[in-house]
Amino acid sequence: MRIYKALWLEWFKLRKRLATWGVYIGFLTLTMFVLGVPFYSARHRGAYWGFPEAWEDILTLGAPIASIFGAVLVALTVSSEFEWRTCRQNVIDGLSKDEWFLGKLLSVPGICVALYGTQIILGAVLAFLDTHPAHKAAVSYPLSTYVMTGAGALLGMSCYSLMALLISIGVRSAGPAIGLTLIYQVFDYIAARTLRGFELDGIAALLPFQVNIALLEFKQYLPQPSRALDYHWSTPNLLLAGIIWAAAFAATARWLYLRRDL
Repeated sequence: MRIYKALWLEWFKLRKRLATWGVYIGFLTLTMFVLGVPFYSARHRGAYWGFPEAWEDILTLGAPIASIFGAVLVALTVSSEFEWRTCRQNVIDGLSKDEWFLGKLLSVPGICVALYGTQIILGAVLAFLDTHPAHKAAVSYPLSTYVMTGAGALLGMSCYSLMALLISIGVRSAGPAIGLTLIYQVFDYIAARTLRGFELDGIAALLPFQVNIALLEFKQYLPQPSRALDYHWSTPNLLLAGIIWAAAFAATARWLYLRRDL
């Protein structure tokens, strides 16, 4: 029952904060532009941007934006609780430290589903407006490909958000937590490029943000390697890498949280 209370508290805090809605409106605006460009371009050139071809763009074109905004929202909400002593007050009011952390942990997939779901709904509406029943699909993929892409994108978003959770618990200040979460991408990218320069592509692909990028890439879920990718994963290995990193971030965040004073 306490778990439901923790989840209810997370939802209550999120929807009551002006910053949450500011982040969501910013995400919604950018997503409308990102998905609106191929829709408008297709209409303007007399091309086709409807189902089923549009699924590739709907599932992955705006996914990096959703991933970044999800991580920013997690960093903002978690770190601010330490700044405002809300975390300490919740524990004083009877919520255990484990229950507080579990509430934060379970809010991560909730935030990711909300943002990614918004992206899919918006993209699906635009694609539906341009769908012609008589159209013959130029490229057709099995339903499983689209399902795995959606699941992988959510896993990638969750992985990055859990990294933000770990950084927020360590830093405990909203500005630095958000900054470090975003700046990490640069260091990960530089490290990956350096490793690839030494022909260590497999090791470079295992870096956290490289796994996140791969999980958001539609071509990673195709059985044949694509020349457009720096490194092509097999789908099971890609999902396993994402799960391992997500579990590692969650476990480290819990360990750090339980060992520091509130």
